[in-house]
Amino acid sequence: MDARDRQARIAIILPDAEAAAPSVTDTSVLRLARLIGRQMAREDYERQKRRRRPTAPGRKT
Repeated sequence: MDARDRQARIAIILPDAEAAAPSVTDTSVLRLARLIGRQMAREDYERQKRRRRPTAPGRKT
């Protein structure tokens, strides 16, 4: 099986209901979403950059 075929399983573990304020949980989720979005954008940019400019022989990347 190829690594891309496997789905990532993410378990969400929260503290007790009294300890986890909804605003703290929402802030954490938004931060994680922002990090994931930045990583996806970075990978997309690098992919486009490689397509635009093929490396010449003997040239370091």
